[in-house]
Amino acid sequence: MASLSSISMAESHSSMPAMRTVTVNLHKKKNSACASMSAWSEFLDQVRDAEQDLGNPTETWYRGHSDHGWNLVPSLPREADWEKKEKALFIEFTKSATRLFDRRTSDWETLFDMQHYWVPTRLLDWTTVMGVAIAFILYSDYSDSDDSALFVLDPIALNRLSGRDDVINLPEDKSFDYKSMYWENRPVKIEKPLAIRPGPQSDRLVAQKGVFTVAGSLPTGFESAASETFRKVILPSAAKPEAREFLRWANLDEYTIYPDIVGMARHIKHKILY
Repeated sequence: MASLSSISMAESHSSMPAMRTVTVNLHKKKNSACASMSAWSEFLDQVRDAEQDLGNPTETWYRGHSDHGWNLVPSLPREADWEKKEKALFIEFTKSATRLFDRRTSDWETLFDMQHYWVPTRLLDWTTVMGVAIAFILYSDYSDSDDSALFVLDPIALNRLSGRDDVINLPEDKSFDYKSMYWENRPVKIEKPLAIRPGPQSDRLVAQKGVFTVAGSLPTGFESAASETFRKVILPSAAKPEAREFLRWANLDEYTIYPDIVGMARHIKHKILY
């Protein structure tokens, strides 16, 4: 009986054209590759367990951190007196950006632009595609020497903590005004993070299946007030080589998730030099 560790395509002796024999040894794997595959498989099992622990949400969001020690804190709340600086940043960006592109019709769209161009905001980027979150991790650190983290979120459960039963679509939801809600605290002061879904404002948002959470007045709102709505799964360094192989199979390179000149340049650089 032929060995189960090989797959052979035998040459035919019929009138059909001869077929080249191909043998694949399924056991011919390096020890390091086997260890990496085991770590990656275990990681995927833990992601599945995290989603089940959240009740298998109808909608799941993901966020990747290259450093597993980082918390779910947006860039702006990391600053001292961040709520005062928020207004100055927004006003300065709005005035300066008019030279570069058309004025936005919504303050939320301006805020999405600020996040896009790395101006500190109260937003956190998430994605509805786990592979994109893994790409964010691996394209932030090519050393693969340290453990990273994947966050798994139930956005509807998050919003229920603030009395909402859905993800807020912006800027379509006119009742949810950025300045009224977060600058003037009207009709109430929002303390906990909220999940929002932007429109197809930019190619990056579309390519990344991007969504956001908005920090409330509690800068550590996830850890202190919403811990039951998310789970944290460690992506060990040993799993990263096979994770990169997964991204290659899924065609999730830097140009795919950053479909602009910056993403193209980064993709070419790492394709040729690394």
